[in-house]
Amino acid sequence: MNRILTIFFLFFALFQFESTAQTIDRNSIFGCAKVFGDSITFLNDFTLAAAKRKTPEDPNGKEWEVYLMKGTVYRFALCCYSGGPLVMKLYDDTVKEDNPYILIKQHTKKSYSDYICKKSAVYKVSIRFKNDKILNQELSAIGILGFIRKLKP
Repeated sequence: MNRILTIFFLFFALFQFESTAQTIDRNSIFGCAKVFGDSITFLNDFTLAAAKRKTPEDPNGKEWEVYLMKGTVYRFALCCYSGGPLVMKLYDDTVKEDNPYILIKQHTKKSYSDYICKKSAVYKVSIRFKNDKILNQELSAIGILGFIRKLKP
C-alpha cells in the first residue's frame, strides 16, 4: 500500500510541476501582451525559449511565418527575458531581413511597432540576436502580434 501511495504522490507532484510550468509560460505571454491594452485583439505569439548558440553555425534565433491582410493595422511587440541585445523583424520575399518593414529593438522606450499592411501575403517574423557573432548566451523572448483595426477602403 505504501508503494502505491508513493507512486500516486510522485505522479501528482509531476502533474502539478507541469501545470505550474505551463501557467508561468502563459503568464509571460499575457504579461508581454499588456502593451496592447484593451482595444487591441491578441492574434499570435512567437515564443523563443532557451535557445543557446554554441558555434556561429547554430541558428541565430528563430523565424515564423504569418499571413497578414491588406488594409489592416497590426501591432508587433517584443519582450525579452534573457540574452541580448535582441531584435524582432517583419519582412517577406520581396523585402529581405536586412531591410525589414518593421524593426523592434530590445530595451528601447517603445517595445512595440504598428504596421499598416499594404498587401495580403505571407510574411516572416524573426527574433534574433542583434549581433550575429554572439555565442554562449541564452536567448529567451516572446513576440506578440495583435490586430488594431481594419482600414476603410
